[in-house]
Amino acid sequence: MQDDTSAYHRLELSIATNPEDPRRVLPEVSSSHRRILDVGCGGGQTLIACDLSESVLAVGIDVDHEAIEFGRSVCPNINFVMAQGEALPFADETFDLVLCRVALPYMHVRTALSQMSRVLTKGGDLWLTLHPFSMTLRELGTNIAALNLKAAIYRSWVLLNGIALHVTGRQARWPLQPHRYETFQTSAAINQALRATGFTDMAVSRGRHFIVTARKT
Repeated sequence: MQDDTSAYHRLELSIATNPEDPRRVLPEVSSSHRRILDVGCGGGQTLIACDLSESVLAVGIDVDHEAIEFGRSVCPNINFVMAQGEALPFADETFDLVLCRVALPYMHVRTALSQMSRVLTKGGDLWLTLHPFSMTLRELGTNIAALNLKAAIYRSWVLLNGIALHVTGRQARWPLQPHRYETFQTSAAINQALRATGFTDMAVSRGRHFIVTARKT
């Protein structure tokens, strides 16, 4: 299992550091971003690929112990911490930039965004990549075609949870895992959630990647 995990994170790192790979997506990091937090960092691929100056404080959090250990082994300049996105173990207004690449869809969205807002300085920037409806629908179709009933049931629940988030702004917890709130996201729902958690200047890009940026008021 550990070898499989290491192989996965090495693949993710190779994608993140290869400008030719169409799967690669990175935030814009400016000179004002001196303290950066990556929420759901995996093995730190995004922070590593950003090629940050040694003077920048780079912190990555994840709930996966093996991912954290991999990150520490390949990049000792990044500070890795085991933590949940819904309970960030940092003081208020600690960071200038918060990143979250395809991790927010697995969290309780408003709770995690509230935590990201709390740890950002006023005027600090937020960068997210999210899961669109089309991705969840495609995965459901793949599960059904493969006659994978268990996976199809779960993906159907994710679909319904994403619809609930879009319509009502609320989401449910997967009964079999206490911290799993997986959803897909829509532009309308994420904008509403960002406004409710203290963000402004939202911008959404819906090309190959579903990217959202915002600023803390």
